[in-house]
Amino acid sequence: MTKQPKQVAPSEIRVIERAPIPAMRMVGATTTDGPATLRWTLMLVWFMRTMAVVWIAKGLFAWTIVLGINHAVADFLGLPVVMQAMVGFFAVANLMAAVGLWLAAPWGGVLWLICAATEIMSATLGAGASMTGALGVILDGALIAVYFALSWLAANERV
Repeated sequence: MTKQPKQVAPSEIRVIERAPIPAMRMVGATTTDGPATLRWTLMLVWFMRTMAVVWIAKGLFAWTIVLGINHAVADFLGLPVVMQAMVGFFAVANLMAAVGLWLAAPWGGVLWLICAATEIMSATLGAGASMTGALGVILDGALIAVYFALSWLAANERV
C-alpha cells in the first residue's frame, strides 16, 4: 500500500510576485561613479609588497653571512655571540616577514614591525649587535611611519 501524494487543486496554488533584485553595484577600477580617486588600501598593498622584496634581500644577505658565502662582509664564526644571534634572528625573521608582507597578511605587518623595531633598538641601545648604521635606523623609522600612515588611511577609506 503506497500513499498517493495529496493533489492540490489549481485554485489553491499561491504565486507571490516580487520586484526583481537590483543589480549589484560594481566597485573597483570599473566604476564610472566619478573621477578616479586614490585608493589607500591598494597603496598599502603595494607598499607591503615593495617592502617584501626589500626584506627578502635583507634576509638573503643575512643568510650569506651565516653560510659564509662572502667572508669580506663578515665571518660568522668570528662575530661576537650577540651579533651571531642577531644575524641568525634576522636571517629567519626577515624572510618570514617578507612572505607575510607579500601576502598582505596582518601577521606579516606585525612581524615586519618587530624586525624593523629590533633593528632600530639594537642600533640605538648600542648592544654591539647592530646590522645597520644611522642611515638604516632613519630609513626603518621612516618606513614604519609610512606603514602606520597608510594603514590609518586605508582603515578610514573602508568606513
